[in-house]
Amino acid sequence: MNGRCPQTILTDLDPGLKDAIRSEYPGTKHVIPPWNILYKVPSWFSLPVGPRYAEFKSMFDALIQIENTEEFELQWRDMISVFGFGSDNHMDLLYSVRASWAQSYVRGYFLARMATITYSKSIDTFLKGIFAAQTCLRSFFEQVGISANIQHQANQETHYMHLKTCIPVEEHARSILTPFAFNALQQELLLAMQYAASEMANGSYIVRHFKSMDGERLVIWLAEEEQIHCSCKEFESSGILCRHALRVFIIKNYFQLPDKYYLSRWRRECSLLIDDDHNNQSTDGEWFQEYQSLAETLFSESSITKERSDYARSQLTKELTRILDEVRNLPDTDGVLMNMAVSPNG
Repeated sequence: MNGRCPQTILTDLDPGLKDAIRSEYPGTKHVIPPWNILYKVPSWFSLPVGPRYAEFKSMFDALIQIENTEEFELQWRDMISVFGFGSDNHMDLLYSVRASWAQSYVRGYFLARMATITYSKSIDTFLKGIFAAQTCLRSFFEQVGISANIQHQANQETHYMHLKTCIPVEEHARSILTPFAFNALQQELLLAMQYAASEMANGSYIVRHFKSMDGERLVIWLAEEEQIHCSCKEFESSGILCRHALRVFIIKNYFQLPDKYYLSRWRRECSLLIDDDHNNQSTDGEWFQEYQSLAETLFSESSITKERSDYARSQLTKELTRILDEVRNLPDTDGVLMNMAVSPNG
């Protein structure tokens, strides 16, 4: 992080964490993913609410998605009154940390789509595949590093990123974005076709779904700067343009999105794993050149089919971890000076 505090930090629901983050990272937005809140709701409120639990759950689900803070506060008071939560400890806790989970307080903060239930499940699957409860902390981070580098190589592949529209923006985006980011943008492009945009006198647009006249979005377009801002704040939250903004770009006959709307985080040629200080180091060892050649061949062969890719990825993680453990068991000195300051990214 080069001494910088994160913009956003996501945690479990824990009052202690809230106080620690506020103390150590006063400029960081603390976010508790909604799925983490919803996971606790049945065990906390099913008995107190009784037969009205379904009604309560529906009201609570809607409450999370309210985008206006004043409306949220109003609806919260109504819910407390309707279900008689006068002095409920769990309800008091949720309200005390509402700025970390309610959409009206979180919307617009950068989350990189990490607050979704889909992301949570993918992380669980990822972690279960690389370590067990007995794994020590050092080994855990090493295995994460190995797996992340394999995933970085997969991000260079466009073989499975199929086009689903005839929109030039989609084809251009495929050459730039990682598979995850491209799939997200592609979905927004598909949905953009279901929206109508009405231009206003000041050059901005009102964007509405063709079946629903409520929930309209205001899209502000600044032509000279090629800047676009949508009231849904999806780009500010995920770094991926929303369907409303994309609809306006399509109307404006853009064949490519302005470069500023492809964040470094989502570009295939950019890796958060690369250390710039080591990019120019030379590869002195012949063994490393041989390894690099084998690795290139492996990735080339494994990218031909998905079955090959999945097999290579799983086996490579296991084998590299095994070799690393065996190397560590060897003596760390034999009297021979080694000058092997090499980097796979060199």
